Amino acid sequence: MLATSEAAVSNRGISPTRSIPQLLAEWGEDPDERRWDPLRRLANLTALKRAKDGTFHLGHWWRGPLLYAWVQRYQPRHVLEFGTGRGYGALCMAQAAEDAKLPCEIWTIDAIPVTATQQWPINEAGKPEIKQLSIQGVWSAHIDPAVRARVRCLTGDSIGIMASWKRQQRPPIDVCFIDGAHGYQMVRHDWSAALAVANPGCAVLFDDYTQRANYGVKHFVDDKLRRRLPKESIVTLWTGAQDYLAFEGRVEHGMALIRGEGFCIDQLRRHFPLSIARWRGRSAQWIARSRRGLSRIKGAYQEYAAQGVR
Repeated sequence: MLATSEAAVSNRGISPTRSIPQLLAEWGEDPDERRWDPLRRLANLTALKRAKDGTFHLGHWWRGPLLYAWVQRYQPRHVLEFGTGRGYGALCMAQAAEDAKLPCEIWTIDAIPVTATQQWPINEAGKPEIKQLSIQGVWSAHIDPAVRARVRCLTGDSIGIMASWKRQQRPPIDVCFIDGAHGYQMVRHDWSAALAVANPGCAVLFDDYTQRANYGVKHFVDDKLRRRLPKESIVTLWTGAQDYLAFEGRVEHGMALIRGEGFCIDQLRRHFPLSIARWRGRSAQWIARSRRGLSRIKGAYQEYAAQGVR
């Protein structure tokens, strides 16, 4: 079970309504960790993290059982995921669909191509280590082909991909997992883009509902969605994981589930027009790139100055 107490999380501003195991129990799933050992093994392949002190940990691996149970509960035909990462979320949802023999596809978006290698913490045989691996390589070596076949990886930023979603004749979606860029404007864009292609009754799950600098999920959910949605439509969760940040200290990790009932999706589309969200998202990207460029220039100047070069 999760060690983090609800009171401790509430004191840090997350205000969860329950833990993931509690929600799983409400859905009729077994909340015992041992029930989810296959997903824990998958997390060791695709969700392992290394801390600054060199130790390895699984982070909030409970999102895997949540996504698995979510797919089997809602039985979606098409799932949209913003932010593939190394594939833990997409594969948990694909495994759920495969186990239940659902006619379900997972569409997942990420800026990193599946063939690109990256630093990849992995525990393949009881010995965690860092390797240079790609999604294509790890999935081919470790994931059932029937599960892999359910996942459609789309490479690019979410603004560009979602702008052409209907033009590419991609299907409307039934559930959406938002775990891409975490800035406020990009979170708003991904929400608005999901609404634009969603079927009635579409449910949405946000990762990173947490009190953390430059993370916009909690702000967006609390400031915008709570005004527009019935109270019972929003379920906030704590995952039992914690992020250790240089300037903010220990931050509890939460998620927010938007149930797919109790509101009119057409009304939400009017409140969150995609055209405005797309413009704001592009502006936020431009500002972020400009800041990174200025930071590199400043760093180079400081390096030259330290060497006595003016």
